[in-house]
Amino acid sequence: MTVRALDHVNIRTTDVPGTAAFFRDVLLLELRVAPGSPSIDRGCWAYDAGGRPIFHIGPADAVYPSDDLAPFTPARGGGSVHHVALECDDPDAIKARLGAAGLSFAESRIESIGLTQLFVQEANGVLLELNFRS
Repeated sequence: MTVRALDHVNIRTTDVPGTAAFFRDVLLLELRVAPGSPSIDRGCWAYDAGGRPIFHIGPADAVYPSDDLAPFTPARGGGSVHHVALECDDPDAIKARLGAAGLSFAESRIESIGLTQLFVQEANGVLLELNFRS
């Protein structure tokens, strides 16, 4: 077996609409109703520019196939996962959207590898690292 890529990140939340709005309005990801969900407000997938559903956003009270193995307890932040990193472009546009949304962010520059990083928390406190390579 070979791991080929990270497939998606699943966020279970008490605020599906608020979480979805962050990924739609700030990161400009396309939202679609999740398979089996009655509406975007009860579960959605956020798609990247390549058409891949990289974030799955579901309600905290939904039943998942993994719940018997690992029961879910709603929480804020990422728990043991510190952050999720995304490769992005157009840092000025994202900074403008973050500002318009009233979201604070931290910026870091690693000159030796031509990398600018923006760190921001989405509605549930999950820390995202937005990477821009020059």
